Amino acid sequence: MPDPSTIRVVECSPPCWVVRLALEEKGLDHELKLLSFATGEHKSPEMLSKNPRGTVPVLMDDHIVVYETLAILDYLEYAYPQPALLPNTNALRALSLTRLHEANNLKEVGMRLFSYLMNTKGKDLDAAEVDNLAQYLHDELFFWEYYYSIAQWAAGSAITFADLAVFAYVSTAAHLGLRLGERYPNLEAFCQRMKLRPSVQATWPAPWKSTPYTFLTDDPEP
Repeated sequence: MPDPSTIRVVECSPPCWVVRLALEEKGLDHELKLLSFATGEHKSPEMLSKNPRGTVPVLMDDHIVVYETLAILDYLEYAYPQPALLPNTNALRALSLTRLHEANNLKEVGMRLFSYLMNTKGKDLDAAEVDNLAQYLHDELFFWEYYYSIAQWAAGSAITFADLAVFAYVSTAAHLGLRLGERYPNLEAFCQRMKLRPSVQATWPAPWKSTPYTFLTDDPEP
């Protein structure tokens, strides 16, 4: 077991959550350092010395620094291959990697929507803009609903990095009011399976209130 890695994250950031889930699934001891997005800690001189782009997550494993979510996952699988989060057969590994990189489409539409909701004051929220951004998310979720109708996991019979990525973005949308069961029963079942995993229970965002928001419901409360 290596010395505990340090991961710098912004609480409730889906990309950061993906990496935390991966560390937990691999059973790697790590030290978590939370950064305040509001005060710009993710772009402090210390952080910029490690990642000049000022993005999170950033993983430090002893003297090794890795940033960019997919690069961190690739590094973890290479440096700490067991338990594996990528299949060991060519066909399933190809499928898993395809799904993992496809999840970037989910990230793109999700983060565009999440950012608007996070950075816009309630009185300034434009319902038409929320609906427009949400439609891109729904278009993308169509693919994942189909994928999870084929199997319990994104790439066969075992959990992979792809599942961690999908879960982080879909759960964030659900927290903002997306009702999965109405349109996406297979994604709903997938998320329920994930919630039983110790990795999810250990990393569930502490600031999240118990009752989801209603931004993305079809009939939001006044």
